[in-house]
Amino acid sequence: MHANDIAFGIEIETHMPGHDRTPIGGYHNGLPVSWLPEGWKAERDGSIRTPAGRKPCEFVSPVLRGREGLENVETAVDTIKERGARVNESCGLHITISWNGGLGPTDFLDRQP
Repeated sequence: MHANDIAFGIEIETHMPGHDRTPIGGYHNGLPVSWLPEGWKAERDGSIRTPAGRKPCEFVSPVLRGREGLENVETAVDTIKERGARVNESCGLHITISWNGGLGPTDFLDRQP
C-alpha cells in the first residue's frame, strides 16, 4: 500500500473574529472558502462555544491523498490561523481515513512493510 492509496479528510473546529466576512454555511452544508486551497468549506457546528465577539466556524477539507494532501492541510491550517481563527476546549479536530483493497482495520495495522 502506498500513501496515495489512502484518502483522508479533516474537519477543524474553530472560532473566528466576529468581523470576519468568511461565508459560513449550515451544518453539513458548507460554503466554499475563497482564501483556502480549492475545495475547503466553512460550516456551522453547534458544539463550538465562542467567547464574546467571536463566531463558530468548522473548516472542512475536500478528499485529500498523500504528500500533496498533507501539504494542503499545512497550508490551510497556516492560513486559517493567519485569518484569526482560534480554538478553545469546545473545539475538536476530526479526521476521516479510507482506503481500497479490502483490508480490514486489524489487517492494516498488522501489515508489515
